[in-house]
Amino acid sequence: MEQGGPVRHVPPTPTTSSPLSPTEHPSGTKSKSRLAEREAASTKRRCVSTACIACRRRKSKARDLTPTDDKLLTSNRASSAMGTPLAALLVLQSTGLNASTIPTLIIAVKTLIQAILNYPEHEVPELVRQIRTCESLDTVAESIIAKGRHLEDDVDEPESPFTDNEPLVGIPRFEKELSGKMAELRLDNGSVSFVGGTSNLIFLGSGFDNGQAMNNSSEQYQRQSYPITSWTEVTKDKNLIVHLMNMYFTWHYTFFTTLSKSLFYRDFLLGKPPPEMKRRTEYCTPLLVNAMLALGCHFTSWPAARSNPSDSATAGDHFFREAKRLILENDEHESPRLATVQALALIGMSFRMAYDLGLNVDSGLLNLDEEETDARRMTIWGCFLFDKCWSNYLGRQPQVPLSSVAVPKFDVFPMEDSETWSPYTDAGIGESHTQPARTRAVAIQVSSLCEISADLLAYFYHPTNIEKPLGKQAELKKLSELHTRLEAWRKNLPKELEPRDGQLACVLVM
Repeated sequence: MEQGGPVRHVPPTPTTSSPLSPTEHPSGTKSKSRLAEREAASTKRRCVSTACIACRRRKSKARDLTPTDDKLLTSNRASSAMGTPLAALLVLQSTGLNASTIPTLIIAVKTLIQAILNYPEHEVPELVRQIRTCESLDTVAESIIAKGRHLEDDVDEPESPFTDNEPLVGIPRFEKELSGKMAELRLDNGSVSFVGGTSNLIFLGSGFDNGQAMNNSSEQYQRQSYPITSWTEVTKDKNLIVHLMNMYFTWHYTFFTTLSKSLFYRDFLLGKPPPEMKRRTEYCTPLLVNAMLALGCHFTSWPAARSNPSDSATAGDHFFREAKRLILENDEHESPRLATVQALALIGMSFRMAYDLGLNVDSGLLNLDEEETDARRMTIWGCFLFDKCWSNYLGRQPQVPLSSVAVPKFDVFPMEDSETWSPYTDAGIGESHTQPARTRAVAIQVSSLCEISADLLAYFYHPTNIEKPLGKQAELKKLSELHTRLEAWRKNLPKELEPRDGQLACVLVM
């Protein structure tokens, strides 16, 4: 049966090779009369209207095409391969065109459809009237194309009487210049940033000068004399810094996965770079290190991890103050960087800068290396997680909705996830529950859980619903829907992430 054609029952025509029923005889008047009646009935059933509604209104009739028409089957295959809309097939039947005219018809139909979609509202009725009353669709399509060329000529040819070379600025040219510049990711002063079409900055050149001495992220600078202690001014105790870093990566990072651990350690172990050293992407900065140390302090009872050694409520306060000092003195909020977003995410204030860097936009068009692309994806999904946790804690709408994140989730690297995780405490490394870390695998599942949480927060904490509470039935219906999604998420968890005694701490928190 043809695609898009009228469905009609056409009984098979008896032939000498067709099997006969037991009541029919090869010879005899009775069988001949029945055969004649069947042919007459077949002829009557074929007398049906195949005209479309438009043709009926014009009192014309569409060409009768049976499902076995070889030409129509050929044209259907050709049009399907070309992605022709269903409207093209309907027009093909109503105009009686043969297969050789299909390419021309396709162009005409596509031109007409695009014109209907793009014409101003007040011009569409006249265009539809021309289509319905025309003798040939090609004529209407050619007039549309000619009209478009005329508009371009009107813009390009005349020149302003006030300047010698500057052409007049008309609406068509403005749209032509603006199209393709609605938004873009760009390299600006050594950092990838995002600029939207409503900003005049999009018409300026990139702030990244190819002549500047901007080293690639893969280049290594000379290792500092005391690399580990060079990142903070709070302490020069190497053992304390190592202890707090281990605490952070053992207990906090495994759930709030916001950065690439390998890239961070690559830069961290080299030490703070000299002031004259500029790199396109920095994966470790003093601000980020102090934010990590501040969080690591909450998992240890060492007195040096507290601002007041005798008061456990001051854990990490000294490193947190140092982080705030760096933000204000170095104007970190004015120079968006990946490591700055990661640091601000750890203290709950990174989301605006994440948008400034375009982390929520897929960076494939910039041809960034795989490591930087991976780091950007981990950072935005880490921000997404922090946002949902803060929103749940404070009982308010999320600031990073799922609809604003157009970036694929990061990949799971077997080498990284197979690294050994052991419970690390003040007493040292415990061996009782040593197992694969599965950091990224857990992070993927947590991000999926946050997507459900985002819908819950957006629905129940919407200002309209707070001012005018929802009906009980509406709330129960939404809760039932969310419960179903949570059950499906729980059911689809990999077996190795099932809750059990001695399971990874991040899985139990999840």
